[in-house]
Amino acid sequence: MSSPPLVPSRALRPPRRIDLRAVFGVCLMLVAIGGSVAFWTTLSDSRGVLMATRDLPAMAVLSPADLTVAHVRVDDTIYQAAIPADELTALIGKPLAAPVYAQQLLVRSQVSARPVLAADLMILTIPIVPETAAGGRLRHGDQVQVLVTLNKGKPEARTSVVLPRATVYDIGYEQRLAAVNTDGSTGSTPQGAAKWLSLVVTPAEAQSLAQARWSGDLDVALLPPQP
Repeated sequence: MSSPPLVPSRALRPPRRIDLRAVFGVCLMLVAIGGSVAFWTTLSDSRGVLMATRDLPAMAVLSPADLTVAHVRVDDTIYQAAIPADELTALIGKPLAAPVYAQQLLVRSQVSARPVLAADLMILTIPIVPETAAGGRLRHGDQVQVLVTLNKGKPEARTSVVLPRATVYDIGYEQRLAAVNTDGSTGSTPQGAAKWLSLVVTPAEAQSLAQARWSGDLDVALLPPQP
């Protein structure tokens, strides 16, 4: 039996070889794509928080040069304690309640909520009880008036105004022990009664207030905010 004639379509062809350069190029492209995806994923997970640019002592007043925005990836608990970047403008001009250090994330407890005192002002604290201080429902920043009653309980008793208007700097409360439940957990207790009040006063007002405190009985009235 004769074999069929050899035609060009049936001629032997050389075996195909894999182009290593093409394979290497494809691998490089996949690595680059994967790196780009990982980079953008990292950026999307980071959060902007405020960081100190230099060491600052307690009571230092924050300026724009003291803070910068850092994008970090942290746990939710750390992020809740840190100050977000969008609060940068609100922090300018506020004093520090505790020192901070360069490259440290700023946390809320390090920033004081109290205003910065002017050079001609001071803080004076007087004892109070809720019955003589607007029921003890005073807060930081409230405007109050302080009155003194001399010779209380006597026919010659009289009341006069010591401070027509003063700003509440801070208020203190009695400390109450937390109650321990039967399951071992600590239950929350209501805040104690108001015990003392700190006011922002001038030196002359401080002298009048101190004299009134030791001469008679003080009453603190809550005033409406100044227009």
